[in-house]
Amino acid sequence: MFESVLIWVFWISLLLGVYVYFIYPLILFLLSAIFGKNPSTEYTIAPRTVLLIACYNEAGEIEKRLANLLSLDFPFEKLKILVLSDGSSDATVQIARDFALAHPEVPVTVLDFKENRGKCSTLLRGVNWVKENWPETEILAFTDANSHWRPDSLKKLLAPFADEKVGSVAGLFVYDNPDKLVSGEMEGLYWKYETLIKRLSGRLGTLPGGAGAIFALRLMAYEPLSEFRGDDFELPVMAIIKGFRSVFIEDALSFEPPSPDLMTEFRRKKRIVGIMVPSGFALFGKALFKGRSLLAFQLLSHKILRWLVPFFMIAILLCSALLWNTGLTWQIAFIVQIVFYILALAGWVFENNGKITPKVFRLPFYFTMVNFAGLIGFLQAIGGKPVKWERNR
Repeated sequence: MFESVLIWVFWISLLLGVYVYFIYPLILFLLSAIFGKNPSTEYTIAPRTVLLIACYNEAGEIEKRLANLLSLDFPFEKLKILVLSDGSSDATVQIARDFALAHPEVPVTVLDFKENRGKCSTLLRGVNWVKENWPETEILAFTDANSHWRPDSLKKLLAPFADEKVGSVAGLFVYDNPDKLVSGEMEGLYWKYETLIKRLSGRLGTLPGGAGAIFALRLMAYEPLSEFRGDDFELPVMAIIKGFRSVFIEDALSFEPPSPDLMTEFRRKKRIVGIMVPSGFALFGKALFKGRSLLAFQLLSHKILRWLVPFFMIAILLCSALLWNTGLTWQIAFIVQIVFYILALAGWVFENNGKITPKVFRLPFYFTMVNFAGLIGFLQAIGGKPVKWERNR
């Protein structure tokens, strides 16, 4: 009986892992081919837009970011830039205000929130300020302080809003990695996979999330879960729940440097999962309640089950170990996993000692690192540990 339970747990865990990474994208591909349509990419409107930059201690980046926005090919009479400082203790606010004074042709406003309350709360305070002071605003666009946009990125990002059914548009986040950092190369590989998922979901009009570096939202679609919950994942999902389409524009590009190393990326992944888990389950429930079955399916497949992959990995390893004496199949399964984790451990040794990680170790280390970070973030989330917004640079 115990042996049968172990076998069932092994195969179910393995199949769920395979489903998350391979079968789900295939299902999305089929749904997209049958029901999908490409969003409008022809720029025909210039909606009244506010571009929000939430930042915390970005004195080294904010001037470069604002200077980059000067190059946007967009009518500045229709654009306002709003810098939101979340209790910065450095010169972020003064640098932004000095820039605004030196460049009056660009409508830059700086709000200095003295208390550090996190990115979501800062955005909420900023949007509430926009509603009160700039009620004519139609579109909210979001970016990061260390991002870099092409001149046409904003136009391309806003083009789909010509369709009144579109409530959220995500652009493409690209790692700018001229130094060929291992962290950047591995993240770049991951983002190619994520881009495929976004492309297929966007064709269905149910893209569950964006990228904080470049996404936009119709103001009437803005609805955070709470004061402390409303980021680039939650806001597009809430727009879908409200009945809007959420789409993806690959030509709207934002470039950003990768984490300096994979251990820094580990901390970032842990923080992201810790933030997303509570909202993911809440949004899944809302999607079911509102009858958004496709969205609920996507949240279950691409978010919830993916967060559970570390538990599947542990179950597969333990079951194959406990079944060692029952057959060659389980011995091979156990040995393959051990070899994989030894390669991952070797990658960690190289990374932890500041050395270039050989290619043979990179994928095992990256895959294991990402899922270990997800495991810790998940456990912290269900344990109720608060996650604070921090800079990983």
